[in-house]
Amino acid sequence: MLETEKFQIFNPVRIVYGKGELENSRDIFGVSQVLVICDPFVSTSEYFKRAMEKYKSVFIYDKIVPNPPCEMIDEIIESVYEYSKGAPKFDGVIGIGGGSTLDTAKAISSLLVSEGKLSDYIEGKKRFDRRLPLMLVPTTSGTGSEVTNVGVYTLNGIKRPMTSPTFWADVALIDPILTYSMPRRIAATTGLDALTHAVESYWAISTQPYTEGLALRAAKMILESFEASIDGEEWARDEMAVAATIAGVAFSQTRTTAAHAISFPITSFYNVEHGLACALTLPSLIRWTYKFVSKKMDDFASYLGLKDVEELAKKVEQLMEYSGFSRRLRDYGVKENELEEIAKVSMEANIINLTPGKPSYDDVLRILKEIY
Repeated sequence: MLETEKFQIFNPVRIVYGKGELENSRDIFGVSQVLVICDPFVSTSEYFKRAMEKYKSVFIYDKIVPNPPCEMIDEIIESVYEYSKGAPKFDGVIGIGGGSTLDTAKAISSLLVSEGKLSDYIEGKKRFDRRLPLMLVPTTSGTGSEVTNVGVYTLNGIKRPMTSPTFWADVALIDPILTYSMPRRIAATTGLDALTHAVESYWAISTQPYTEGLALRAAKMILESFEASIDGEEWARDEMAVAATIAGVAFSQTRTTAAHAISFPITSFYNVEHGLACALTLPSLIRWTYKFVSKKMDDFASYLGLKDVEELAKKVEQLMEYSGFSRRLRDYGVKENELEEIAKVSMEANIINLTPGKPSYDDVLRILKEIY
């Protein structure tokens, strides 16, 4: 029996997967003069340099920092105008890197043909209605940003998610070769992010049959390849690259829920990596939501070959331990008297209301105390 009377699917991103496809990116993207937003290590890669030689002109900006501040994005716009000595003459924008870089590229592609600063759009004073052609190329396997219309930016010290129709890329280019150089820690944190995307998309109040199927497949692939991926095995990096994008397509339709809502202050206040911040509460939330979606979560655990939901929660904890991460907030510099503020800020994220059972402030505080 369907759990929802109506739903829709809309994801306009063309997804191209293949080893070595970065070198074919000009033909795939169909533009010749590009602004490239990338991570610092990407710009020094010989593989990247060979791919960029095929474009007519390339301007590279590679000074991206995690959790992109609005001020940084405004500074990039100024740098581009200075470089162009007037209105920029690019055919398109390419983002190559982790989630912060891809989110930055989304904002840049819209701001280059719009007025004002990014904060104007996050605060709702303005709306983007157009952008330059955009291609997103992930170098990690987790954020799913390449296939969503969401960007996450830091405004006044707090991470703020923003959705816009202009944030859908024209092309998501998935070349797993770019993930082979991921350090173990980044492979682990982004992998945990992808797993959280799959779980939250599956149980979200906004879920529907199409996204449930995607979430199930993504979660299974992640669990089967996670440990080998963080150990650097290439077959597993290939699997994770695909699984992360599948999970990204799933949550591009449903959005995420409480684990992501709670992760925002944990990342903003304590500089904990996004995927790790999400995973800290995921086992507790798996247990907490069960009473509201027991049949659905029983099916989820069964599909993954697990005995029950408790084994699923323990599996997440085991993956964190295998990655070398503590599951206790105190080990990340959190003080017990700060838990109330974390709970308060978590409740300000609208996505928390997409969680089965719609956790209250007291529920969130209880979960935070449980993992303190």
